[in-house]
Amino acid sequence: MDAIWTTIAVYMGAMLAISAYARKYIRTSADFLLAGRRLGLGLSVGTLAATHYGGGFHPGQS
Repeated sequence: MDAIWTTIAVYMGAMLAISAYARKYIRTSADFLLAGRRLGLGLSVGTLAATHYGGGFHPGQS
C-alpha cells in the first residue's frame, strides 16, 4: 500500500515540476491552448490520435 502512495507522490511532484518549468514559456491563453503554435507534425499527429482513440474508449459509451 505504501508503494501506491509513493507513486502518487512522485507523479504529483513531477507534474508540479513540469508546470513550474512550462510557466516560463506560457504568456497568453493562446500559448497554453495552442502550444504557441509551435508543435511539429509528429506531436500534432500524436495529440490528435490520443484525442480520437481516447474518446472512443470512454466507459459507458456504446
